[in-house]
Amino acid sequence: MDDAKALKKAVLSINPSAQSVLAPALAIVPVAHAPQTEVFDAIILTSKHAAYSAATMAPMTPVLCVGDATAQVARATGLKAVSAAGNAKDLIKLVQASGVSRVLYLRGAHVQADMEFELNMAGIDSKSLVVYRQEPCQFSLEVQQSLLTATDLLVPVYSARSARIVSENLRGFVGKITLVAISQVAANGWSGSKPDHIAYAKAPNSEAMLAAIASQLA
Repeated sequence: MDDAKALKKAVLSINPSAQSVLAPALAIVPVAHAPQTEVFDAIILTSKHAAYSAATMAPMTPVLCVGDATAQVARATGLKAVSAAGNAKDLIKLVQASGVSRVLYLRGAHVQADMEFELNMAGIDSKSLVVYRQEPCQFSLEVQQSLLTATDLLVPVYSARSARIVSENLRGFVGKITLVAISQVAANGWSGSKPDHIAYAKAPNSEAMLAAIASQLA
């Protein structure tokens, strides 16, 4: 919900007249795990939701992050973090360039790419650990009624799974749908009625998503 509130605030700062409904697709739930006794050269993060676990598990271990937002949250917890400022491929390049030989990938229960496999294929000894899960959210009756009485919707999606969950929640909506997706992979998760238009973020980060959303509200 915090992410949804932050997005709403950012959208209203750009377009104060925009009407928005808070309807998160996923809820982040921490997953308990045994203390790590193994030593790693670095910790890999592809989501800010794993930053707190990294800080409590290995506060002195360098952290390599997929993007700036994740790195920013990691630094806020006291970690020394470096951003690949891109996608999974950019992160693998960063890991290779850093000279580390053994890494721990902290992740959610659902991921779009098998980073442990990709890193191992790239010659980096890697282990993954699930530290949170993403529980699907069902829209409340109030949210459903609000959305179903609208004539058109702009729907931002950040992953294939969230796209699928939102489309399932919107079954029965007969108005115009504009999908704003962080990537083609995310858009491919949409399983509802065909959107009238799909806009894509120019980069896989929150700033590019906000710009894409703003472009559709103009």
